[in-house]
Amino acid sequence: MKKLSLGKLKIVYTEKKDGNMRISSNRENLLKNFNLDKLSIPNQKHTAYIFNINEYRNQEADGLYTDKKREALGVLTADCMPIVLSDGTILTVIHAGWKGLFEGILEEAVSKLKNKEKAVAFIGPSARICCYQVKEDFLQHLKKYNIHVDKRHLRKNEEGYTFSLQEVAKDKLKEKGVNHIVDISLCTICKEDFFSYRKGNFEERILTFAWLED
Repeated sequence: MKKLSLGKLKIVYTEKKDGNMRISSNRENLLKNFNLDKLSIPNQKHTAYIFNINEYRNQEADGLYTDKKREALGVLTADCMPIVLSDGTILTVIHAGWKGLFEGILEEAVSKLKNKEKAVAFIGPSARICCYQVKEDFLQHLKKYNIHVDKRHLRKNEEGYTFSLQEVAKDKLKEKGVNHIVDISLCTICKEDFFSYRKGNFEERILTFAWLED
């Protein structure tokens, strides 16, 4: 488990040694370390839907947001990106694989902010261009969603290509006026500290969660 403090924004992400965070008791034990009453996680389905926590009733969604202090929001991942966004007033936490990313979940998250100029974005442990292998047909998705790519985003190899979700995310954030981006550059596929769906961890997940202090 690692904790980061970005001013009043507090972010925690777990590692393999912390256990499978799909198990609610593991999450509950983790929360005790931070004196937090509750952790809210969306019913993740690779969508672009984000809900205000006050209105959320377990609908399919891949992000939650709040303006309450010490309201912990989180997502479960095992290669997809956990992304935290906050302007100091609003906190949004999203789960973004290629589908949600291409369909606009990040733009939706930024739209919830009140002051983009003061916003910070955090990109947590996720599959990176060193290891995230995609096939030739993946290029059709790039065309369909009008995703601009260059050598930062896509590298050709013998099996097809490797792809950077993170660089696409950074481009989208900057286009929307969020320039303070913290990318911890940890790959869930080649780093043994994390669960990875691509490496056969089909049921296990790490947790990334965040809250705003008073």
